[in-house]
Amino acid sequence: MMKMLNRNKTNQVPSFMKGALLSFLFLCFFALLPLFGVRKSFAEEHHLKSYYSLYGADTGFQSYSNDSQRQMKTGNYPTAVKILLKHQPEGSTGTIQYQVNISGSGWSKTYENGQVAGEGQSMPLEGIRVSLNGSLKDQYDVYYKTAVLGTWQDWAKNGEDSGKIGVGMHIDGILVTVVAKGESPRAEQPEQSHKVSKSNVDASKPMVALTFDDGPGKYEDRILAAFQKYGGKGTFFFVGTQAEKYPSVVKRVAEAGHEVGNHSYKHENLPKLSQAGATQSLAKTTEILRKLSGQSVSLVRPPYGATSASVKAALQNQGQPSILWSIDTLDWKTRNSKSTINTVLQHVKDGDVILMHSIYSQSADAAEVLIPALQERGFQLVTVSELAKAKGVDLQAGHNYGSFHKKG
Repeated sequence: MMKMLNRNKTNQVPSFMKGALLSFLFLCFFALLPLFGVRKSFAEEHHLKSYYSLYGADTGFQSYSNDSQRQMKTGNYPTAVKILLKHQPEGSTGTIQYQVNISGSGWSKTYENGQVAGEGQSMPLEGIRVSLNGSLKDQYDVYYKTAVLGTWQDWAKNGEDSGKIGVGMHIDGILVTVVAKGESPRAEQPEQSHKVSKSNVDASKPMVALTFDDGPGKYEDRILAAFQKYGGKGTFFFVGTQAEKYPSVVKRVAEAGHEVGNHSYKHENLPKLSQAGATQSLAKTTEILRKLSGQSVSLVRPPYGATSASVKAALQNQGQPSILWSIDTLDWKTRNSKSTINTVLQHVKDGDVILMHSIYSQSADAAEVLIPALQERGFQLVTVSELAKAKGVDLQAGHNYGSFHKKG
């Protein structure tokens, strides 16, 4: 009996040794993960992405498509393109560069990282070449493909030709993706979804755009309910940090068919930032809102309506116009719903862009009155994009638009 007790005592493992053994096994497990293909690729860890946009004479530049996402140019053929990189790893050198084959002219010079290839010319693009340089060339491969007259071509890689050269040929779609060296292209994503409801706007009738800044927050649901009850659509310019706090609100606004716009990441005064800083704020917010809303997020309202040459350049780089206003309700200052209502109803006319804020309960109170009141006066309530289209305005990247009044 004594021998048995001694043997059991001898085989007991001290608790501190058990802990050390578990820690050792834990470390071994993560050390072996790469052998089973679990470790993320270099590109995934660093999130290097391409963004790209096609230009057409009838639409201007489309909103940027995200890495591995098809972008099609419907209607007229594209005559220019721009491609850029985002989230480049710190310490890496180089950039993305590209050429276009212009019908009747041949291959262009080399452009890079957001520059416009094909600017100012009116002939269709028949092909593209895309490559990386610097240390990026040794770390990554860039794959791309084009749609030629609606038919998608095979992958091209690292400077190879994509497209079909010849009379009557032109590209009408592109897709670009950056992957770690030696890896296969990312899975293709569908063409960017625009969840704004199909427009029923009558261009012959008066219309205005109700716009709401500084959200999302606690009161959008009340505004959405009023729109649902009485009809019409609005445009909501969201702040990036707020969208991160209230992601479900962004989703509900988009799913209800309203337009989502960019109001910077932290409500910065953009002219006080460098051009690179303004670009970063806008790009980061656009990406957040795209993911949450499923919309292209093509419009920007600069906080305070503040703009400058550097902000214009940042907007041009992002392919986005600046939307200001023609009626400022000052709801942020008065916090008085009656004042907001009176300001709008005393001054409103066809083509107005009305500035409100969705983060105040008094503004939600005012919206619940204004939405039916404006319709009773014969105004259609439309998104900014619908208003611009109905008035025949082609929104241009980097330009400011405060109203869409009938000229003359």
